[in-house]
Amino acid sequence: MQDELALRHPGAVVVRDVLFTADDRVITSAGIASGIDLALHLVATDHGPAAAAQAAREMVVYARRNGHEPQSSAMLRHRSHLDDTVHRAQNLIDARFDRPLPLPALAAAVGVSERTLTRLFGRATGLTPLRYQQTLRLERAQHLISHGATIDAAARSVGFEDPRMLRRLRARTV
Repeated sequence: MQDELALRHPGAVVVRDVLFTADDRVITSAGIASGIDLALHLVATDHGPAAAAQAAREMVVYARRNGHEPQSSAMLRHRSHLDDTVHRAQNLIDARFDRPLPLPALAAAVGVSERTLTRLFGRATGLTPLRYQQTLRLERAQHLISHGATIDAAARSVGFEDPRMLRRLRARTV
């Protein structure tokens, strides 16, 4: 869609892969869901982050995202496959990404061997189950840090026993 927008309106500057952007008095969002993030940003700007958090709670929105976060989460980016076994494994990881989920337990829960799960997971997502879990943890930690949490607090919140692991993962992605 972004390419189509750029082609249809060559004079427009298309800012790619952000939730919303502001240019002087014009503020635009990437879509309907990101419009909620934009509205919460405006509430935070005018009335403070506490008011935005309260509005988000009342709207039952998970958390306000800043405008520079990617449009799709890791949970969505790695779901564009048709492997039911991998989707079942991802559902289990998604539901408890902040807690240990050993590969043997995950494989048993979806009814395949560890080796088969690792192979299917890699083919479907390009990641190992552990790397997928780490990606979810890292994304959530980055969100918490961008909203004022310390690295240590964010690391504990997303399930890292040692904040150094979060620091290493962040260094790899920068």
